[in-house]
Amino acid sequence: MQRKHKTEWFLCTVMCVVTVGMLSAPVGAVSEDLTGEDILDRIEQESAVTESGTGVINLITENKRGDQRSSTVRMYRREDEGVEKQLLEYLEPADVKGTKFLSIAEEGKEDLMYIYFPFLGRERRIAAGEESDSFMGTDFTYEEIGSGQTYQEEYDALRLKDEVLEEYPCYVLRLTPQGEDSDYTYIKMWVWQEEFLVLRIEFYEEDERLTKTLSNSDIREEDGDYMPHRIVMTDEIKGTKTIIEILETKEEELSDDYFTLRYLRR
Repeated sequence: MQRKHKTEWFLCTVMCVVTVGMLSAPVGAVSEDLTGEDILDRIEQESAVTESGTGVINLITENKRGDQRSSTVRMYRREDEGVEKQLLEYLEPADVKGTKFLSIAEEGKEDLMYIYFPFLGRERRIAAGEESDSFMGTDFTYEEIGSGQTYQEEYDALRLKDEVLEEYPCYVLRLTPQGEDSDYTYIKMWVWQEEFLVLRIEFYEEDERLTKTLSNSDIREEDGDYMPHRIVMTDEIKGTKTIIEILETKEEELSDDYFTLRYLRR
């Protein structure tokens, strides 16, 4: 299965922001003349990341009764010559410690995704038909976790009326897929005007049914850059949630050794 460029910017939040931060350079005055496509372009520009880094997150799953389960996960990311490599490694609790997920994505080639369970003692490749399955019981799919692409190539953006989301003045976009190969009928996105940072995304399927909502909050400024430290994906149909709390991030050079089957088996 080749990359379909339909994974959301929250993936950049989940992987790129966690590991290497989201850059948000000063953008000047808010422009009334920006189109939806202009805003999409600016999001891409302001979401630029450096090539390599690590992070640690608290990953919390919540069922419809409100019961929660928490895991600590270390994340690694490296991008080299257009090849994106990502690794997730569970540190705790004990029953999932050592579980690892590796993804390697290159433009024009089939995505490679592997998951390793210590109790099996071997890795298993995620088949193309499994990419839309739930990742480790979360509200994210394997494809959503394992890729870092954006909407630009497969969605048309229409700017709607601006709104204030909490205290943040936002552009509001409606994204419509250009083709039929899409999980959603349309997507609504709230973008902080000052920093072009995505704060909320709503995903709609047939009959304009809201199926998922993603919220980015606990926005902190670090060395002139802004990034969310709390990410919540809500399944509006099942009533479940997945919460990501960013505990630490670090820009650093990483060896390719992390992104190998040999490392998965360690």
